[in-house]
Amino acid sequence: MSVRARFSNMLGLKNLVSIPVRKVSFSFLLLTAVLLQACGGGSSSTATVASITVSPTSGSVSVNGSQTFTATALDSNGQTVSGQTFTWASSNTAIATITSAGVATGVAAGSSQITASDAGVTSTAATLTVNPAIASVTLSPLSATIKVGQTQQFTASATDASGNPVTQAQFTWHNTFGGVASIDANGLATALAPGTVMITASASGMTSQVATLTVTQ
Repeated sequence: MSVRARFSNMLGLKNLVSIPVRKVSFSFLLLTAVLLQACGGGSSSTATVASITVSPTSGSVSVNGSQTFTATALDSNGQTVSGQTFTWASSNTAIATITSAGVATGVAAGSSQITASDAGVTSTAATLTVNPAIASVTLSPLSATIKVGQTQQFTASATDASGNPVTQAQFTWHNTFGGVASIDANGLATALAPGTVMITASASGMTSQVATLTVTQ
C-alpha cells in the first residue's frame, strides 16, 4: 500500500486529493501582489510640486547691499513638499544678482524680479528694489537738552553721491553711554540719568555726524 493510501486510511479518507503545490503557491503570490497594489503597499508615492512661494514678496537694499529670499514648495493640497532644490533667477542681473542660496545683491539702482523654480514650476515674482549707494547720512537735531524721563526724537536722512535722497535707507542708531540715555531703532532717545551722550546713525557703512544729547535732573 502506498504512503498516500496509508495516510488516507489513517484520516478516514477514501480519496486523498493531491494538491498541486506549485499551482497553489503561484496563485497565492499573484493574489498577494494584487492586494498590495490595491492597497498601495507595493510602491511609494512622491508628492508633486504644484506651486512655489517666495518670501519676502518684496525687499529693498542699497547698491552692494544684500537680501536673503526663501522658497517653499507646495503640493496641490497646499502641503509643504520638502527636500526640493530651487533654481533662483533675477530678471535684471544688471540691477541685482542672486545666488543659488537665494541671496540677492544690489548692483545698480533700479528694481528686479526674483523668482524660484523647481520641477517645472516657477514662483510668483518678488520685487527687489535697489537704491543708489549712500554717500552721506545727516542727523537732526545736532544738539538737544532734556530732563530725566523725557524723550527726544532724532531723525536721519541719506543721500547719494549726487545729493539725491535715498528714501529706503535703513538706519542703525548708536549712543556712547547707555547709562545716560537709550535710543531705539526709530531714533527715539529716552533720558535715564544726568549727563551727556553722543548720538549717531549709520546706513550701508556710512555714519552721520555726531549729535549731542544733554540730560539734566
